[in-house]
Amino acid sequence: MKYIQSFFTTMIQIVTIGFLSYFATFSDAFAQAPKQQNSPVATDNATRGLLFEIKSGNKVAYLFGSIHIAKADFYPMSPKVEAAYAQSDTVAVEADVSDMAATQAVMPKFTYVAPDKLQNHLKAETWTNFQSTFGPASEQMQGFKPFVVSSAVALQVGMQMGFDPSKGIDLHFIQRSKADKKTVVELEGMEFQANMMSSLSDEDGDEMISSLLKTMKSGEMMRELDQIANSWKAGDAVAIAKLFTDAANKDAGSRKMMKMLMDDRNEGMVKKINDMMQNGKKLFVVVGAGHLAGEKSIIDLMQKQGLEVKQIR
Repeated sequence: MKYIQSFFTTMIQIVTIGFLSYFATFSDAFAQAPKQQNSPVATDNATRGLLFEIKSGNKVAYLFGSIHIAKADFYPMSPKVEAAYAQSDTVAVEADVSDMAATQAVMPKFTYVAPDKLQNHLKAETWTNFQSTFGPASEQMQGFKPFVVSSAVALQVGMQMGFDPSKGIDLHFIQRSKADKKTVVELEGMEFQANMMSSLSDEDGDEMISSLLKTMKSGEMMRELDQIANSWKAGDAVAIAKLFTDAANKDAGSRKMMKMLMDDRNEGMVKKINDMMQNGKKLFVVVGAGHLAGEKSIIDLMQKQGLEVKQIR
């Protein structure tokens, strides 16, 4: 679920806020999961988050790993992060989640057209488990595709832990960039991401819902969110890489999903970042932290291409 949550909250963090009114009756299901304590506030001067300096000849760019739903105590950003942002004239993000027109345009890709419904795309056993978990609320979710349901549930769980999508780091920098008159560039965009998720097979969707139910009931979803937040605050790229690698290695389905949601996308984002660097843009890039850690990450791909990469601590 780690990489699923990371990607989904990027793509539809704004959309799912609107969906949460449909899901208000989830509270009993969420209450079954073990509660986690809030993470302590960092007290040292180390740079929080994953911040990297990338050099290609005399061209320099900065990459910063985002947590898409965060807390007030993630702010203010560390001084070195602020300096990297301040030197930029262009801020690149996965998708501009503040663009409501783009959000509205992709909305049809998130829902089924009646009489089609979620139940028709899940195995009978999965749907039965889904109904037993969410009760009457399961009927309210019939119109939404599996990736939207998974996203909304993950977001709601995060909000019950004190996370807030309006505090998301990518959204923070998008809003600041627009206020500061910097150029905001999408590495992918909402339509690209929505099209990719709409292409998921029924088998993939069923696996997604099954994983959702399992991680909710066991409390694993909450533990994962807390682990990601703690690792981000510590600037621990190794720990974040391990979290995502462990999730991907659970089974063949997880490895397939990781390849689609992380590895394949990283290649496209690296190309766009390289192109902008060579065109002289003073770049500050904000992408999900999972895209910057481990094998086949953006950082790994850039190192293999001969670029000089240094984490700033």
